[in-house]
Amino acid sequence: MRRFAWPLAAGLALSLAAPAAAQETSTRNAGSVVPSDPPPIETVKDRHWFGSYGRIGFFADPDGARGTQRQIVAFGPRLIEDNYLELDFGYIPYRGKEAQVRALITVSFFDQLFHYDGKADAKIGLRQAYVEAEKLWGTGAFAWVGSRWVRGNDIYLLNFWPMDELNVVGFGGGWRDGSTDLMLTFALNRLENGLQVQRVPVPSNGYGAQEAELLDRQKRLIAAMAEKRYGGHDGQLGLKVRLYSELHHLPSGKRYYGDSYTEFEPLPDDLGFVAGVQFGAWNMPGPGGHLNLWLRYAQGLAVYDELGTPFGLNKDRRAVDAQEFRLALAGNLELKDAAVSLQYGGYARIFKDADVNEEDFDDRQEYAFAVRPQLNLGIFTPAVEASVQLSRPNGLNPRTNQQQVAQVTQLAVIPALTFGDLIGSYTRPQLRFIYAVSLLNQAAMDYYPIDDPRSAQDLAHYIGVNAEWWFGRGGGY
Repeated sequence: MRRFAWPLAAGLALSLAAPAAAQETSTRNAGSVVPSDPPPIETVKDRHWFGSYGRIGFFADPDGARGTQRQIVAFGPRLIEDNYLELDFGYIPYRGKEAQVRALITVSFFDQLFHYDGKADAKIGLRQAYVEAEKLWGTGAFAWVGSRWVRGNDIYLLNFWPMDELNVVGFGGGWRDGSTDLMLTFALNRLENGLQVQRVPVPSNGYGAQEAELLDRQKRLIAAMAEKRYGGHDGQLGLKVRLYSELHHLPSGKRYYGDSYTEFEPLPDDLGFVAGVQFGAWNMPGPGGHLNLWLRYAQGLAVYDELGTPFGLNKDRRAVDAQEFRLALAGNLELKDAAVSLQYGGYARIFKDADVNEEDFDDRQEYAFAVRPQLNLGIFTPAVEASVQLSRPNGLNPRTNQQQVAQVTQLAVIPALTFGDLIGSYTRPQLRFIYAVSLLNQAAMDYYPIDDPRSAQDLAHYIGVNAEWWFGRGGGY
């Protein structure tokens, strides 16, 4: 079994114990506003605020069917996405010398529209529900308890957080001032996947039956983040470095067979960790311009999504030997005099599951990159986008018994109307028409089952109309 780099993760966590001195600042996170965190409490004039992120529209192909994205990598271009809506409901219950306190609830609605499918129901998720107290006793200290996402900067064109994105139920705290952010997060989850909880019917003391939990094991997660920023005020160049780490632990348990209360399958404990670093710059060359570079290594449980189920386990049925390496880049260039902006982003990823197979179709190297130049002609903001996805498995495709590099290239034109005081890449709301064409090589078509019509389509056209918006949120690059 490979040894974990616990000293690296533990050292990052211990670094949070030394908060820096508070500094006066006009913004919590430097950089232009993008849809991310709730706004700083000091910017909320009333006790209540409302925020939202949303996208809604439709796509079609030349045959009249609903257009679907061709994606062969873990994180593909976001141009063709399902409808999605988030609603933020915030309240400031207390502003005093001891603390400033917020309560935030975020409700999300997934792609199921009554006017489209005729079903009067919806898929709803409670994405966030927490209380956070800032500026405790007049310092930069803060603490929170509840359910929330804990995440940093993203690659907008891929809708992807390359280093730190967690959906957690737990608590956390740290230090936050004009140039420094420190945070520790402690969280638990218990997924209804048959591996963390098992309920079976048992005879009741009276009549009938009731359920008993024979398996109950919560996964524990600790995340640590430290960010230091330099400059960036009054339109000047800003630089930052961000360190990040996670520790995952799943205790052992017993899963009982069928209706037996005596025969069981032992479930081993499991471990994982993440270590990552981000380098960033903003106001480059002017407001709206930014650049981020990420390096991230994960092992064991942390290779897989915190809400997912590990696969490709080792002979001990543990994920502890799985590995993933990511290198990612994202940025935006705003040329005001030329009325041009340019977004770009991409990543390289090496993934190996925990089993001993060296030639495994599940293990792979993959790459994705997208670029979107945009003209800013008043509210008319036409753009074009080009993206490429590459996937090289380490084993043979079980369908073809061949090892090939799959490739999908997508080209799109995006005439759009954008509404805002200052038009740029991140100004919203936006109404846009999209025409996109995807070109697939044979290896990419072979990713689909042979009876799937997409396995014989090397060219896919999309026509769509889409709206996207965000408001009432803070954040930064």
